[in-house]
Amino acid sequence: MEEQATGQEVKLLDVTKQAGAEDFFKLISNVITEADIDLITLDEFQLNLLAINLQRFAQCEKNINEQGLMIDGKKNPLIAASNIYLKNVQSLFNDLGLSRNARMKQLLNQIQTQKIEDPFKDLIN
Repeated sequence: MEEQATGQEVKLLDVTKQAGAEDFFKLISNVITEADIDLITLDEFQLNLLAINLQRFAQCEKNINEQGLMIDGKKNPLIAASNIYLKNVQSLFNDLGLSRNARMKQLLNQIQTQKIEDPFKDLIN
C-alpha cells in the first residue's frame, strides 16, 4: 500500500500482482506522491488498471521487438494489442489527472485560488 498526500492508502490489488505489474504500480504511486497529487480510494482501481496496462503494453512491445513487425508476411497481431494498451494508458493518465494538460490546469487553478504564488508574475511585471 502506498501512502498518499491525503493520508489515505491506495492498495495494490491482487490482480495487479498477478499481472506482474507491481513495479509499475509502485513507480506510479511514487510519482503521484512526489507530485503531491491527492488520490482517493475511488482512484485505487484506476491506478491498478494503469499499472496493469503499462505492464501489458511493455510486454507487447518487448515481444514485437523480438518477433518483428511482420510474421509470415502478415502484420504482427501484437501491434493491435499494443495500440489498445497504449490508448488505455493515455485514457487512465487523463482520468487520474496525470497528463500534462491536467497538471497545467491544476497549476492554473492553484494560482487562481491563490493557493500558490504565480511563478510567472515577476517575469511579466
